Amino acid sequence: MRVDVSLVPGEVAAKDVQNAVVVVIDVLRASSTITTALANSCEEVIPAESIEEAITIASGYARLDYVLGGERRGLAVDGFDLGNSPYEYSESKVAGKKVILATTNGTLAVKRYGGAKEIVIGCFLNADAVLRSLAAWRDHDVILLCAGQDERFCIEDALCAGLYASGLAQTPGAALSDSARAAAAMHERCKDSIEDALMGSDHGVYLASVGFGDDVRYCARQSVLDVVPKVYDRRVIRKARLGPEES
Repeated sequence: MRVDVSLVPGEVAAKDVQNAVVVVIDVLRASSTITTALANSCEEVIPAESIEEAITIASGYARLDYVLGGERRGLAVDGFDLGNSPYEYSESKVAGKKVILATTNGTLAVKRYGGAKEIVIGCFLNADAVLRSLAAWRDHDVILLCAGQDERFCIEDALCAGLYASGLAQTPGAALSDSARAAAAMHERCKDSIEDALMGSDHGVYLASVGFGDDVRYCARQSVLDVVPKVYDRRVIRKARLGPEES
């Protein structure tokens, strides 16, 4: 297993992931929101690249069967049911429903790398669950893909990738790339103060300034959800245990 980290969105070309397992990481907040929604029994999450695409997708379903969620610049989209705060995706709102979700960075990353061998969604909230699942793929390369913010580096995604890289380094035969070792070193330095690191990040500061400081603190919690969101058929994300037998 070779473990690589894409610290900047687009660093890894779509053609380079065909035989790899990709973990999409968008800590603040798409990955955390998707994981929370699935933990709260939503049927599936359908990622959209744009608000317009989300509305088009929604038009194909009965109104009672879905909730429409999304954000632009961290704020809820006018006319949508929910924004991108994981707290909004409670069981009472999403259980048994499809969640059609359009966010600025995370859902775009899912769509961009649809040709990967397998795609899962990772964050701090489900770190242990994802790492346990990735152990079944020790004969494949793993790419930890940081979604970033507007195509730029984000410390929160890099720290989460570093947590995963450190965990995968314990897999027999695992080899870490330079970027994976760099991310692991960043995480090692901050592992006892992840909440502070997220609150002090550029996007964490912005989210707190528009009233979502509690979201940032929630997204810093580690391994509290036993959920592995997995992408199926390039179009939906469902709760699943990852393993080669599911390919």
